[in-house]
Amino acid sequence: MARQPAAGPAPTGADSSRLRRDRDNIRELLLESAIAEFAQKGYDGASTTSIANRAEAHQPQINYHFSSKPELWKAVVDRLFTQLDAALADIEFGDDLAAGFAELVRRIVMHAASHPELNQIMVQESTAPSERLTWITETHVRQRYDALRELWTALRELRVAAPIDADVIYYIVVGATSLPFINHAEARMLLTGDLGSDEQIDSHVAGILAMLLPGRRA
Repeated sequence: MARQPAAGPAPTGADSSRLRRDRDNIRELLLESAIAEFAQKGYDGASTTSIANRAEAHQPQINYHFSSKPELWKAVVDRLFTQLDAALADIEFGDDLAAGFAELVRRIVMHAASHPELNQIMVQESTAPSERLTWITETHVRQRYDALRELWTALRELRVAAPIDADVIYYIVVGATSLPFINHAEARMLLTGDLGSDEQIDSHVAGILAMLLPGRRA
């Protein structure tokens, strides 16, 4: 009878804990990798193989954790909007809507600077009709569009806001707050300061507010 090879040592507590942690982290690593891949290459350009490779994982693990590439993409979009909501969650409007709107603009700019992937994905998805665009619009965008439209209508009634139609204010705010960070390579060639510095962000926010809230007292 052939002699069986000796079994290796059983994992220690630290080793088994690390193994469990690594397994638990695979889903998160794949999600972070997919965020980068979809933002840089778009849905069609990002392959599940490239996503897995970036995460130092195996492609079948994507199907295990997310079932499919479309479901992984949805998980990415959900994560990015959740991060945005967290960044805006504690803004106080109270009796001073203009101050609340100013803080909203500042938070959006800061988030766009540190997390440009959401707007990069939105730009790519919004260029042509698709099932993904319908899903992202109805799941995430429409409610934000309606809320900003309502806020802008109230600011117009207070006579502190610029004479801009509430129907288009969503696109004006999103474009003004995010474009330098979407086009970061170009912006770094043209702007004299550090794109993400406090000074540059303060200047950017001040410019937006000067255009949108000309009646607001500083």
